[in-house]
Amino acid sequence: MYQVSLVHADETHVSSKSKTQLADVVLKECPSLAKTATFRQSPLVPGGHAQTIYAFLGYYAYYAHSLVRPKFTRENFRLSDGGTVALDWALCDNHTERPIVTILSGVTGTSCDFYVRRCYKEFAKLGYSTVVIHSGGSKLTTPLPFHCGFTDDYKEVVADIHTRLPQCPLLGLSFSLGANIMTKYVGEEGDNCPLAAAIAVGNPYDMYEVIKHLDSQRFSPTRMYDIAILNFLKTAFRADQGTITSAPVDFNVKRISQSSSIMEFTEEMTRKAFGYQSAKHLLDDSSCGPHLKNIRIPMLFLNSLDDPICIERLIPFEEFVGNPYLVLALTAHGGHIGYMGGSWPTSWVEQPVSQFFAAMLKHYDD
Repeated sequence: MYQVSLVHADETHVSSKSKTQLADVVLKECPSLAKTATFRQSPLVPGGHAQTIYAFLGYYAYYAHSLVRPKFTRENFRLSDGGTVALDWALCDNHTERPIVTILSGVTGTSCDFYVRRCYKEFAKLGYSTVVIHSGGSKLTTPLPFHCGFTDDYKEVVADIHTRLPQCPLLGLSFSLGANIMTKYVGEEGDNCPLAAAIAVGNPYDMYEVIKHLDSQRFSPTRMYDIAILNFLKTAFRADQGTITSAPVDFNVKRISQSSSIMEFTEEMTRKAFGYQSAKHLLDDSSCGPHLKNIRIPMLFLNSLDDPICIERLIPFEEFVGNPYLVLALTAHGGHIGYMGGSWPTSWVEQPVSQFFAAMLKHYDD
């Protein structure tokens, strides 16, 4: 019930350094993912919804703290298409030679997210630099808004960092919607991916089915996540309405503003902005699931079976059994990126994340 279960191919990718299989490296050098590893949810935060909400509320504590003692320095990165991405940097000592963890958070994510800050602390101990990449951190400067499968921005940022700091191994850490984007990117890049290793936490895998699931929860606690995401999307649209509607597209602003579901908003705004025939067409094209088979770097996936958003039936288990570069770690509890264990709620997710990266750099980074 509490054991951390691993799903992977019978024969996983072999390290060119140590001649050790990926699964064996994980089992031997990542105590949080070993055969005897467990995750026990805190009795004070029982169940998927409580775990999810507790971690979300942690954002406000870290946001208030960041106003007093900011840990990150912002860079407004100008993209080749004229767009702007906010990069929040935390550089370690001797940063021109040390590993850099690139982080993509969720749909509402920032560098103040609870799980981002917890992981950042572990990376600082290891002597890694951190950069949080979020399109929502800057004013929109082109008519194209953010969407759930758009990998171009992340690809351009990673390429630029690799050019600026060529001696630094690059790692990718992602959460929720960011996990979908990063996984899709890693699959698209295949053998040419510049990341040494990557991690996806709370990956939705199938964007159409996840949004359909959220929109259908009319009389369930899950409905609150649907409302929160929809309100965020509407607020983002209002903030950049003039820029978005300057494109030669037939937007109906009233219908966008009155959308009653994420699917309806996607149909009325996002799919039109990107030239898709329908919301389903955009969401299917945005999903990372079909790209898992093309991943060619060691990549860890963390999912909890009581996640109320990225639900168990959408996890493509067959892809993890079929690709030797992938390891899926499952916990019975943890909610959507909650992972609060201990008698007093204490974050767990940074433990497997930091252990996996350290092991991958030791065995796989050339």
